[in-house]
Amino acid sequence: MQVLDQAQIDSFWSNGYLLLENAVPVEKIATLAVEFEGWIDESRSHTEPYGHMQDGRPRFDLEPGHTAETPAIRRVASPIELSDAYLDVMRSCLAVDAVAQLIGPNVAFGHSKVNSKLPGTSTEVKWHQDFLFEPHTNDDMITVLYF
Repeated sequence: MQVLDQAQIDSFWSNGYLLLENAVPVEKIATLAVEFEGWIDESRSHTEPYGHMQDGRPRFDLEPGHTAETPAIRRVASPIELSDAYLDVMRSCLAVDAVAQLIGPNVAFGHSKVNSKLPGTSTEVKWHQDFLFEPHTNDDMITVLYF
């Protein structure tokens, strides 16, 4: 499906990024928020990162200072493995069609995570380029962020 006009395509190739407003419908955002609130509640019973990924890393990364009273989830790795709602957004929102329109139809999904900054926490994700953190043999890649 064509979701981008030529001006958006040109802007992406000139500037290296594209902002798609309303890429995720409001009702889906509400569902994601409910899921995330559940993970926050679950985290209250933990004092350190928990849950296991296949590579041995914890699925739920907690900020220093995390407590039951002041939960501070820093990151949820691979939320699409835990939540049909997150999987649905990854598969069905405008970003998928926009990526295919920009780099072609042979799109492969790499990984997903939720970085959070809850009230009262000091989480900071500094500016960086994702390409440098993973080995790649194909540089036709796009990182999609939902804010």
